[in-house]
This record gives sequence, structure tokens and C-alpha cells, in this order.
Amino acid sequence: MADITMRAEDDHAVLFARKRVRAALADAADDSELFAALRSTDLGQVSVVEVNLTTPGTCMRNGKAHRVEKLFVISAEEWASGAGTVTLDTYSDACMSHDLRGHRQPEIQKENAPRLKAALTAITRMVAVEVVASDFTSYGIPTKDGFEDLPDEDPDILDSWYMAEVPRRTEWLQSFLPPNSPRFAAETDAPVSFVEVARGGRTVGYLWAAEDGVAAGFEPRTPAGDEALDAGQDWLMRLSEAKQRGLAPAQALHELASWPGSTRSGTVVPGTQQEASSLEDLQDLSGRE
Repeated sequence: MADITMRAEDDHAVLFARKRVRAALADAADDSELFAALRSTDLGQVSVVEVNLTTPGTCMRNGKAHRVEKLFVISAEEWASGAGTVTLDTYSDACMSHDLRGHRQPEIQKENAPRLKAALTAITRMVAVEVVASDFTSYGIPTKDGFEDLPDEDPDILDSWYMAEVPRRTEWLQSFLPPNSPRFAAETDAPVSFVEVARGGRTVGYLWAAEDGVAAGFEPRTPAGDEALDAGQDWLMRLSEAKQRGLAPAQALHELASWPGSTRSGTVVPGTQQEASSLEDLQDLSGRE
């Protein structure tokens, strides 16, 4: 899937924007709505075209391949002047010396880091421009052929899963709820009950309720990519409606386990209710391939 944006030359206003365009040429050619929108855009006013291409792939863990729906995002920007950039972002920690929870993973890094290096080498050859590593982030230290090993003694670097990723995705999902809508607490120190939510036979997340009677939510399964985030919006809306009707978290979980769902939300998989000693344990599960 690709997100396409065209911006104006004078004020960088968005002239055209379309998300999740099917990247296969045959699919794009059949997208009459896309081409109608492009024909109505004054291409003479375009100063920059941005294309963000989401690509699936596999990560190796202990010799087994695990599919990740959003392994890389390839971003290409082309200016009217002829200048351009190509950026590669990865959404997996498999190539790093530590996972996003701060645990060392030398064997997993050994399996995956050479594959990332080979991909970057191929991209360099294809675009005929040397790779330039991006700036240091809370997730890791990029290099021109992968990632620098992280030091064990720096907890601020190694705690990026709970310090950055989980709060970011929780805030993003809740932003889709109407302002002032009822909502359960999103954090808890209590144990939680949870069920699997699947879409098209693939787990996209976990619906949960805390034993404290206050908190409930949806944890998207990271390897499922954007489908998990789409589903999360629908489940949080359903939880908000349950809260509005006065249901407790456990009651809402029980009721929603029988909701037939939709092609976007997915449905609860029967017989999957489990207990986690903490919400952090469930969040840890949601981030793994």
C-alpha cells in the first residue's frame, strides 16, 4: 500500500492526498477514483510529490520466519527542481542488538542484521547514491548498513517500547474517539483478562479488561500493521459505547466477545480468553511477531 501526497509550490498546501493506494500496477490501473482525482489536480502547481510505500516482509526468530505486514516504509520525495530523497524506515527490532524492551538478542540480530545490510546495499546500487544514516532516536542508532549496538547501561535507550511506542499508539487510537466521549482508563496496575481479535484468519490485536473494574482497551498486534490500528479504532468505539451504557470493563469484554464485528474490526476468536498478570505483559505480547 502507498500513501501519495502532492504539495503546492508557493505555500506547500496539499493539492492531492490519497492513502492506501494499492501499489500493484494492475490494481492502481483499475482505481478509477484515483485517476479521476489526479486528472482534477493542477500538476503545474505541484512542487513536491511524496510517496510512502508500506512493504511487508519476514523476520527470522530462532530459525523461523515470521511475517510482518509493515516491516519497512519506503518514502520517496521528488521536487519540481529535480532533487529527491529516498528514505527507508524499519518497524521491527529484529536487526538490533537489543529488542525494544531492552533485552539482548544476539542470535536474532545475527539472523536478521545481514539481511538488512544486503537490502541497504541493493538500494544504494539501485538509486546510485550512498546511504546516509538518520539521526539517533529513542529506538536506536542507525548506521549506513544497519544499527549500532546499544550499550547495556543506558536504560533511557533500552526502554523505548514502554517509553515511546506504547504511549504513542494508545494516544493515536484514542484520538479517533469523539471529544468528551466516555472511555475506560487506558492504564492499570491490575491483572487483565484478554481475548484475541482476528481479521481474515490473522490476529490483529487483543481486547482486554482489568480486574480493577476501571480500565479496558485494545492492544493492536504490531506485526499486523495498519489493519491492527484500523481494528483498534472500532473496538475502542465499542468500549466507549459500553461505558456510556454503564457497563463495567469485565461486562464490556463479555458482551463484545459476542459482537459479530465487521471486515474492518475483525471478531473475537472464541475460546481465546486468557489472563495476564499485568497490562505490560499483554503489551509485550502485542509487540512480538
